[in-house]
Amino acid sequence: MKRALSEVDGKDWNVAEFAAREQAWQRSRRDHLRCLACGGHASFRAETKDRRPTFAARHSSTCTLRNRTPWGVFRYLQ
Repeated sequence: MKRALSEVDGKDWNVAEFAAREQAWQRSRRDHLRCLACGGHASFRAETKDRRPTFAARHSSTCTLRNRTPWGVFRYLQ
């Protein structure tokens, strides 16, 4: 996911903006995130040699992001 909602500050974070913050700040917030589409618990996955930074979530069974409908209103978040 490219965007997630922070439970700490209520902000809609872009993954690039979140990844640009210092590591201590990221650690304090990485497990306090929610999917914008379904509200499922989300977390931040830092960049590694083989992977770009991303948000990962436990989506509900009806989540637009999980079902990946091509016409979904939240398609831009994928």
